[in-house]
Amino acid sequence: MADKAFLDWRGRPLYVAQLRKLAALEPDRLWLSTNAEQAFPDILAGVERIIDDEPDLGPLGGLRAVLRRSEAPFVLVLAVDLPLMETAFLSLLIESGKGLAPRSARGWEPLAALYPREAMLALIESTLATGRRRMQDLLDEAESLGLIEPLPLPEQSACFFANLNSPDDLLTIEQGLCDEAAVLRRFRLGTGYVEVTDRVASEEPLEIRVNGTSVAVTMRTPGHDDELATGFLFTESLITRSDEIAEIVHCPDVDPEGIGNTLDVRLRAEPDLASLTRHVFTSSSCGVCGKATIESVFQHFPPVQRARIPEAGLLLSLPSKLREAQETFDRTGGLHASALFDGEGNLLLLREDVGRHNALDKVIGHALQKEIPLSEVVLLVSGRISFELMQKALAARIPVVAGISAPSSLAVKLARESGQVLVGFLREKGFNLYSGDDPASSR
Repeated sequence: MADKAFLDWRGRPLYVAQLRKLAALEPDRLWLSTNAEQAFPDILAGVERIIDDEPDLGPLGGLRAVLRRSEAPFVLVLAVDLPLMETAFLSLLIESGKGLAPRSARGWEPLAALYPREAMLALIESTLATGRRRMQDLLDEAESLGLIEPLPLPEQSACFFANLNSPDDLLTIEQGLCDEAAVLRRFRLGTGYVEVTDRVASEEPLEIRVNGTSVAVTMRTPGHDDELATGFLFTESLITRSDEIAEIVHCPDVDPEGIGNTLDVRLRAEPDLASLTRHVFTSSSCGVCGKATIESVFQHFPPVQRARIPEAGLLLSLPSKLREAQETFDRTGGLHASALFDGEGNLLLLREDVGRHNALDKVIGHALQKEIPLSEVVLLVSGRISFELMQKALAARIPVVAGISAPSSLAVKLARESGQVLVGFLREKGFNLYSGDDPASSR
């Protein structure tokens, strides 16, 4: 297997990408802990190479080697196989000014942490002397001794600790950015409701800044954000070539939940921002995230009264009624639809559009014009259910939203906090219930 330190990560060896992140923090000293067999260049500008005396000790041995060499009160550690780690997250560790190690649902994440050098070195030496090598046990003891504190990881930051150990892991990591786990209740004819864990497509807002000025927020699936920002600036005619971009960095003054959701594209020349065709400006505060977005929605639209889940039979009858009413779709196959049904499953209104958001706006607009109350209707959409669709439904006080396709992760979060019922993958023989009270009474 190829040495993971030399795996290609976005056009450069992985170890170079990690050293660049650390160098951006302007440390007093920068070390690279390796074993003697690794073929690193003899000269790495500004980097001192440390050879592990006992390479068989794994990460614990590498950490000990660095702590032995350093004279600083604290040492920041970053493993070479964490390619998604952000400099902004590492800055948070440093700014704490104390021993700090991230902790996720799977346990300690010791390979991107800030350690008190002298006390931690003594603990490692005593641990190795007894033949123990497990990092999790070491950090448990370090916490009990008051040497470190845990930094709980929000969901948005957990991906920073995805390991890249082989070329095959690259695809896995990038796919992992695109979905996340969700506990839901699945209904099937003949078996009723069963609680399962499934995957939903990730959706988060990305704030794009240009030379420090916020120009847009777009909802996206995390991953390849630098490419998204580059393409956005090109299609908006702010750049004509990629070399007009000096660098793309994440905004440093963010809280842990917002890390990774704000990019600052630094251009070599000042752009004409007045030429933007998509004017989606945000506040100057940096660090938008899913939680902040949902909170901003509730500032304008409070949660609905806890909605009752429609009977399963009624829900199962809706897809065929939607198809029967989609005249233009039958002719073209190219339109999205939004439809409103009453509590008995009767179709009240249907509108189609090439854009699913437009179709919903048309439905809501008609209801406003005709003064149709929406507090007891069921909304059915023909495509996937995004955060924006749930936001529009909440604004209209629609309590039940169903879709033929899947919801995004942020749509699920908003539905659960807003009190709305959210149904996905609605077909004639079953559906997934992502949000709503106990459905036992509606079987």
